[in-house]
Amino acid sequence: MKIIPLCSAFLLACFQAQSALAACSCGPTYCTDTPAYATELARKKAAAKADGAPHRLIALYDKRDRCEAAMTISPDGFSILHQETDGTVVVDAWSAENEKNDAAAVAAGTMKACYVIIARKAFAGCGAKPAEQRADYDKALELNTGAARTCEK
Repeated sequence: MKIIPLCSAFLLACFQAQSALAACSCGPTYCTDTPAYATELARKKAAAKADGAPHRLIALYDKRDRCEAAMTISPDGFSILHQETDGTVVVDAWSAENEKNDAAAVAAGTMKACYVIIARKAFAGCGAKPAEQRADYDKALELNTGAARTCEK
C-alpha cells in the first residue's frame, strides 16, 4: 500500500515546518518562509492583480522581506518616489501616467530619480539587517532600492 509512505512524507514535512518555526526566536509573524507568509504574499499579489496592477509591479512583493509581518504591514498599492533636481524627495500615488511622466522627466534631466515602490524601507524580519544597514539603502532617498523599480516610460 502507498498510504504508509504518504503518511511518512506528510509527518516529515510537518516536523520540518515545526522545526523551522522553533528555530525562529522572533515570534511567528517575523519568522521567514512560513506557511502564513506564503498565504499573505499570495493574498497581496492576488489583490494587486485584481486591481489591474502590471505584473512587473506585482513582482515587487517578492522582493520584500520573507515574513508574514512584512506582508501584513505592506501597503496594498504602489507609490512613486521621485527626487527633484534640488534633492527634494516626493512620494505620490502610482498610476501608469504618473510613472510615464516622471520617467520622461528623469530622461530629460528635470528630475533626478524615480522609483515605483511598495514601501520605502525594507522590513527587518527575524535575523535580517535593519533597512539602513543594507547595501541597497540610499540615504538621500531614504529608500531600499532592492525592492523598488526604476520608473518606465
